Amino acid sequence: MMSEQHIIRNLQNEESFLLKHFLYEAIFLPEGTAPPARDIVE
Repeated sequence: MMSEQHIIRNLQNEESFLLKHFLYEAIFLPEGTAPPARDIVE
């Protein structure tokens, strides 16, 4: 069995837009609900 190694590191400044995108996409919206403005993750 092959074991996987994971490295946890600090978020780089140029990657912060990805985190904001992922957080926005993770917002649960019941069907028929209008999505919030993207700046909600700020």
